[in-house]
Amino acid sequence: MAESLVLSEDEALELLAFLLTSARILQREPAQYGSMRLLMAAERVGEFALERSSADTRKFLAAMAEDLENALMHMADNERFVTSLDEMCRNIARYLVTRDDLEEDS
Repeated sequence: MAESLVLSEDEALELLAFLLTSARILQREPAQYGSMRLLMAAERVGEFALERSSADTRKFLAAMAEDLENALMHMADNERFVTSLDEMCRNIARYLVTRDDLEEDS
């Protein structure tokens, strides 16, 4: 697998600022906002990386963007939200195992 840069300096700084200010703001927000802010950060990373990634990763990131949007829309339904998070975690794990040609544990 070839390494390539997928974030510009400006994008990295924007993401860093978002994460740091989110950490500060979360001190005054409801706990569930933490998950929302992390998903928003994941969404930004995906958007930044989309055009600079391999074709397979672009396809994965496009699908993940839809999953992220759906999860954020269903935050009020905790069971559905957690199910969405679990599925996204499984999807990225499967993608990484396949991409990196690793053996998947049962």
